Amino acid sequence: MEREVMYKLRKAVKYWWISLIIGLLAIGLGIWCIASPMSTLIALSIVFAISFLVTGAMEISFAVANRDNINGWGWSLTSGIIDLLFGVFLIVMPIEVITTIFALFIGIWIMFRSIWGVGMAIDLQKFGAKGWGWLLTLAILGILVSFIFIMDPPFAMSFIVAFASVGFIFYGLFRVFLAIKLKSLHRL
Repeated sequence: MEREVMYKLRKAVKYWWISLIIGLLAIGLGIWCIASPMSTLIALSIVFAISFLVTGAMEISFAVANRDNINGWGWSLTSGIIDLLFGVFLIVMPIEVITTIFALFIGIWIMFRSIWGVGMAIDLQKFGAKGWGWLLTLAILGILVSFIFIMDPPFAMSFIVAFASVGFIFYGLFRVFLAIKLKSLHRL
């Protein structure tokens, strides 16, 4: 029995090196983000544009599908439309403009979504849902973060690049250490 378990474990971690490659690529991407902040902002604006388009379409679908079941379905419909508009705006905006207003743009979006979150939390409270206070707290924190982005866009852009960089580097380190552990299990 023990021999069979060890065989399966060794076979399962046979490709430990894939985790190592993923980790090294992520670390490299994190370093690239630090070294190329403008390129990072451009890449992030593309990712944000795509995510705005997808979430906007999904939010509109959710609102329309639940218009008979949810009293505040108009909030979801409106936020979906705004997400779609933000996505289109990021796609059609010249790159030179995006790099200068990206943080301000994201700050306005965070503010809108956070105000929407306050409304949703209050609606949930009216229905007696538990945990609505946490949602309200998170929405209020979102409003505070949005003020930072709106009031100091250069700081916000540095913040966005730094967090993207650190996030990729930490994920990369995790994958490298995971590969080391998997390799040691492979040798058992």
